Amino acid sequence: MHKTLRINNNLQWNTNCFIRELRLNADTKGMEDQKLISTRSTTGKVVLGGFLVIGTIGFTAASSEAAEIIVNDFAAGPSAGVWYTSDVRPGGTASIVSLTGAGGNLENNAPLPTGAAKITTDSTNAAKAEVGVADSYGKAGNILRSLQVGYSYFKDSASTGSAEAAPSIKLTFLGAHSSDGFVTLIYEPYWNQVGFEGTSKPVSSGDWVDVAIDFDSGLFWGNGGFGEANSGGGPPLRTLEGWLAAFDTEFGDADLIQVSVGMGTFNPGQIGFFDNVSIAHSFGGGFDKTYNFEVAAVPAPASLGLLAVGLAGLGWARRRKA
Repeated sequence: MHKTLRINNNLQWNTNCFIRELRLNADTKGMEDQKLISTRSTTGKVVLGGFLVIGTIGFTAASSEAAEIIVNDFAAGPSAGVWYTSDVRPGGTASIVSLTGAGGNLENNAPLPTGAAKITTDSTNAAKAEVGVADSYGKAGNILRSLQVGYSYFKDSASTGSAEAAPSIKLTFLGAHSSDGFVTLIYEPYWNQVGFEGTSKPVSSGDWVDVAIDFDSGLFWGNGGFGEANSGGGPPLRTLEGWLAAFDTEFGDADLIQVSVGMGTFNPGQIGFFDNVSIAHSFGGGFDKTYNFEVAAVPAPASLGLLAVGLAGLGWARRRKA
């Protein structure tokens, strides 16, 4: 059974943790950020989009029922199953836009009608635009063998910066480890061009590209953790199977806590779109969600008229009482 759900960004995250805002200033040059913070404890301390989360993260159990979730906006902070501005810095923008009237491949070849998420960076190297969704995905050792992650991206030909830059997708894991139990694996299109996997190649612009990642396809670099050094935007590049084998054994018990899509830093002058983000695995009760980014529907004129009549009637009743 397939059904459509609608995200309500007023939902509360079911957590037993404290969140406080944290400014992040640790950028190093590369196609993506090298590391959000340099130290993490084994007691469950992690940064999600500029919020420091301390304690045990408790999510509601995921359902195996396939669901297409309509996302109308990005929340300011993390909540289970809700997309939010996980790392948008000065010069970066993230929004949900309608493609109606855009014309060309952007509108006509879009994977889902009629909207998409749009991310941009200005002319500065510090600009970054990243949005993400935290959820109860499961432990790496349990889910990676059946994990399927997909998204569609569009690099606008009006982008003026690097030809290699395009919306990337990231998987963030948190678990206990003697020194660093936090890592993000980053899939970047320029390392994954068909026929040139593992070689840096410019990304085509002006049309939608569909990406499908599973256990043994799709190359990621890692920003360091579970016994592996930060690969700084480049090799070693490994599949999820390769990273599961390379990390210390504790990684098997690490939770996949967030999936995110973004561009930057050191990728100025970029315009990108993405849609049709899917995350699924078959372990246990399973997990199967697809996110469709759409502009919120505007009330029909008839509905607005009824609302105006109701408000006028309320005002008249109040004047009678006065």
